[in-house]
Amino acid sequence: MRLNLSHVLLSLCILWAMALQGQRVGLVLSGGGASGLAHIGVIRALEESGIPIDYVAGTSMGALVGGLYAAGYSTEEMQEFAKSPEFLLAIVGELPKEDVYYFTREPEDASIVRFRFNLENFLQNTLPANVVNPNLMEYLLMDILSPASAAANYDFDQLMVPFRCVAADVVEKKQRIFDSGSLPVALRASATYPFYYRPLIVDGTMLFDGGLYNNFPADIMYNAFLPDVIVGSNVAGANDPPDEDDLLSQLRNMIMMQSDFSIYCDEGVIIEPQSSIGVFDFSNTDAEIEKGYREALSRMDEIREMIPALRSPEAVRDRRRQFQARFPKKRISRIEIDNKELSENQKEYILSTLGPKTRDSVFTFDRFRGQFLRLAQDDKIRYIQPVARYDSIEGAFGMRLKVKRERNLSAYFGGNFSSRPINMGYVGLKYNFFGRTSTSLMANSYFGRFYGSAQLRARIDFGGQKRWALEPHVVLNRWDYFRNFSTFFEQSRPSFIVKNEVYGGLKALSSYGNNTVLAASVNFGETLDRYYQTENFTVEDTSDVTRFRMGSVALGIDRNTLNRKLYANSGSRLQITARGITGTEITDYGTTRPALDSAITVNHYWVDLRLKYENYFINRGFFSLGFDLTAVYSTKPFFANYTASIISAPAYEPIPESRTFFLEDFRANEFVGLGLRSVFEIRKNFDLRLEAYAFQPGRSILRDQDNFAAFSDFPGQAQYIAAGALVFNSPVGPVSLNLNYYSSQLDSPWSFLFNFGYTLFNKSIYEL
Repeated sequence: MRLNLSHVLLSLCILWAMALQGQRVGLVLSGGGASGLAHIGVIRALEESGIPIDYVAGTSMGALVGGLYAAGYSTEEMQEFAKSPEFLLAIVGELPKEDVYYFTREPEDASIVRFRFNLENFLQNTLPANVVNPNLMEYLLMDILSPASAAANYDFDQLMVPFRCVAADVVEKKQRIFDSGSLPVALRASATYPFYYRPLIVDGTMLFDGGLYNNFPADIMYNAFLPDVIVGSNVAGANDPPDEDDLLSQLRNMIMMQSDFSIYCDEGVIIEPQSSIGVFDFSNTDAEIEKGYREALSRMDEIREMIPALRSPEAVRDRRRQFQARFPKKRISRIEIDNKELSENQKEYILSTLGPKTRDSVFTFDRFRGQFLRLAQDDKIRYIQPVARYDSIEGAFGMRLKVKRERNLSAYFGGNFSSRPINMGYVGLKYNFFGRTSTSLMANSYFGRFYGSAQLRARIDFGGQKRWALEPHVVLNRWDYFRNFSTFFEQSRPSFIVKNEVYGGLKALSSYGNNTVLAASVNFGETLDRYYQTENFTVEDTSDVTRFRMGSVALGIDRNTLNRKLYANSGSRLQITARGITGTEITDYGTTRPALDSAITVNHYWVDLRLKYENYFINRGFFSLGFDLTAVYSTKPFFANYTASIISAPAYEPIPESRTFFLEDFRANEFVGLGLRSVFEIRKNFDLRLEAYAFQPGRSILRDQDNFAAFSDFPGQAQYIAAGALVFNSPVGPVSLNLNYYSSQLDSPWSFLFNFGYTLFNKSIYEL
């Protein structure tokens, strides 16, 4: 039998082509935290060099990068995502300032730490299981990966590149391999670093970071796909010895098993970009990606020897476009609450927050985003995970929300600790009643020689897309300016002034957008001021007393995007308040006044208008520049004497320490105060603040020869404040060294102090 040479050659060509076609390449990406950004550079180098990527398997950060690539994202898009402000905020559990829902924000008080627990297990579960809030990360992964999941029909083999990732089942002490289902859920589970992110419950199983049991899933790659060549990118290596001052390194060494970095294949190569950054240090994205890119290029000749059949970058782009063309539109047709422990009333409250028509109309992911993040900030909700699944019949996604309600009891502790005698402690309690309407009962107390207070408050929140609430309240305040004045270095003898307030009322609140709250209030109460109008008094003397029994009605607006409740360095805050006040003044004189003085009773009424605007309008890396504008106009009449009048006059208090001094020359019925604030970030959370303020009264309040109040000519005498502070914004509150200058009033214009905590008080009767 004669062989046809042309047939033999053709057969050999076919067999050779089949062999080349069968040269399949698997890419394995290790865990490693922020250093895993190098995987993006490795993928870029492989694509540019024509190396095909037929399968991907990853763990933790490797799962996130590999999952994005398998879902059709280019390396440029992945790099842009990793550098985006939203991703960087999601890593640390924060929100963009425009998404912070001011309506549900915790009150600005002196609390430093908060513990949550249930009454039925009072001593259990008081410590949080995670450091950062995962809600923004949950939304981002759902938003960018749900269309790819739907296009693959929830089968990871049908993604643009077949994909596997691994998570850790810490109960069964084994790995969980994801090959189907929701891609965002799989990536979230694989990258759930213990104690940093909240563990994920999938099919009733608690899952953590896959790196605990398999930080380099080459075995999973080989068993699932049988590739001819495995290219690995490893940024993990062996665990460094634990550091006695680094809790994360201790936990990592206790719970993470040593991984096998074998490639399970006859042909393969492991690329090992070198990095020394921290697990959560995502500040050098470009540099880490470049490390992976350069290291992969250095091994490219070796890789090409194993893979003779190359794939052009144009072919990869075409494949990506074809896969993305299958993405459905990001629309939602229905929402379901996945928690059998929630009552129907609680579910109604949750759904009402997401919008009145969300269950029977189609709307976009973008519209859902704002309402989801609002709900995630509700103090009745501990955790919420969105899982979207596409319904081809409806042509839209169904959204299932896995909701975990917050514990019903919270305890707060804090205060201010200072080198001056203005130390105070703070304790607060809050109990939540969660139903179709949400009610919170709150109580707090401040205690210290300078300031003491007690407050009882309730808040009835009616839910809805545009939230509104009612707050009945009772407040007692006391400021003792006489006892707070001495320092460690000198003794001063100021005027004796003690301010007391007791009042109750009702406040109505309504949200307007994310950052703005509209408020109206009615208050009834009494101020009681004790004072001497001379410095020549003894312990046997009795003080003068002015009572003002009053009622007031107020309207206001508060728009707040500041990043901190004290020592902010970004964002802005605008407060506008209008108040009408009426009441009766009763002044009784003590033993330092002549005997001919008798009690005085006078009726008063006035209007009070206030504006405060703080704005950090320049943010350039380590430098921020802002201003603080305060304007007050009041028709308030004088009280019985100068001291009573100046005590009740509006005060200009632009820096924390100024709230603890009684500065007569910084009080007036009408004034404008303007300050500039420059903030230099020396290192993360470590700021140098330099500030200067000018106070210009319309007419100063003067003391005449008979101790009565009188107005100066217009304009009044200007005053100035300069402030310098070195501030460490620690996780439990600010620590500061302060040097301040006041142009008048004090025995010495300079003041130096050390502070830890918050110089914040319960609201005065004149505040909204």
